[in-house]
Amino acid sequence: MWAPTLYESGFKQRHVDGDALAVQASLRAAGYDSVLLDAYYRGGPAATLADTLADAAGITQRHPDSDDAGSTSGFAVLVVHLFTSDAYGPRLRRIADELVAARLRHPRLTVIGFGPLAVSASGELMAHGAVDHVIAGPATVIADPFVADLLTHLRAHLTVHTPLRSLTTADLPYGANSVVSVAASRGCRSRCTFCAYNADLPGGGWRDLPMAPVVDDIAHLHEATGATAFAFSDSDFGGNRDECARRATELRDGLTAAGLAGTLTFAISVRGESLAPHIVGLLADAGIRTMLIGVESFNPDTLRRVYGKRQNLTHLREVVAAADDAGVTIVASYILWHPWQTLGGLRAELDALEDFGRHRIPHFMARSRLKVIPGTVIERQVAADGLLITAPFHRAFTIADPAAAALEEALNEWFSAIAAPVLSDLHETDAGSLDRLAELKIAEWTWLTDAVNREDIDHG
Repeated sequence: MWAPTLYESGFKQRHVDGDALAVQASLRAAGYDSVLLDAYYRGGPAATLADTLADAAGITQRHPDSDDAGSTSGFAVLVVHLFTSDAYGPRLRRIADELVAARLRHPRLTVIGFGPLAVSASGELMAHGAVDHVIAGPATVIADPFVADLLTHLRAHLTVHTPLRSLTTADLPYGANSVVSVAASRGCRSRCTFCAYNADLPGGGWRDLPMAPVVDDIAHLHEATGATAFAFSDSDFGGNRDECARRATELRDGLTAAGLAGTLTFAISVRGESLAPHIVGLLADAGIRTMLIGVESFNPDTLRRVYGKRQNLTHLREVVAAADDAGVTIVASYILWHPWQTLGGLRAELDALEDFGRHRIPHFMARSRLKVIPGTVIERQVAADGLLITAPFHRAFTIADPAAAALEEALNEWFSAIAAPVLSDLHETDAGSLDRLAELKIAEWTWLTDAVNREDIDHG
């Protein structure tokens, strides 16, 4: 079971892929002899995929359903967990190359892609020769009964909660300063045109997982690792307002019963429409200290027509004010650049972002760009307008408005010349890196707003 590195910056070094932990626990519970290779966590030295396979190559293992000498590797199957769409592009291409190299050295190794990104990019991964199968949708006919049974098991895993309490310290080589993720739901109720996080869930939708055993998992992980910072990997923690209030209450009460109230802190991803001021208070009482909300745009027409997103901006501001009062940090995702952006739209959105609080948006404006993922509604829309650019492991777009396109190109040139060389040297272990990061973001914001103001003057 391989959790590859999906982020390449010097930050998010100590994050633990809880979904990969759940797959590992599920495989163990089903009787599979499984090893977890967590390269996503970079807080300590980790073996590479090549080294792990090479170390096992000296072990001649008889295939469970074969009479021959067995595999040339100690592993019959490699399950690779690809969960975040952020890795689509060059990073996924490098992972695919790594898988191809592994298969060349271990030709009898079956590779299974798991997670929403694996499903979204399944055509490219298979065409590249990186994977044999991807976990999604109905089962297909597989000649190898061992692989067929494993695929059936992994599909079923997506529909249930897998307890993590069977994981041992050998599975959990993490420090007390780790940020450990767990899942308490799957999928999302929203149907945003650009989102692919429901890609691996047959039928899509949102599925609640019982909170009580999730709290038991958290307590076990805390005891095993000493970690006090946790993140729910849920795409949509709340579901809706009633569900969000119930889940917040159950989390708070479960932690209290476990003697962990006030000991642990949590981060969640949640839709603004699932929140209300009193629910924010419940979440704060449960230990939630950070909430990621998909704002995406302050242009109502863009929200509705381009992103297919329901977002009450007045309600959003009420939620943010309640979070500020409760000591909960709001982090917002935002998409400034999209194929139909205009110069006038930029000016209005930058003003709205400044009013909302630029500090709430974690990314640079040069990176605040629509990510086009294969198989999404937005991909079809961009293609229909003749603005889509495609290549293997690559989706991009052109901006229809020449003035907006020229400004984005100029911003990218600024970012490449000024910010990118500095970012490559920043690391979360360096006390000054966050200050430098903030200074770069302020400089970019100043450059962009000045440039937009000049363009407004130039265009009357």
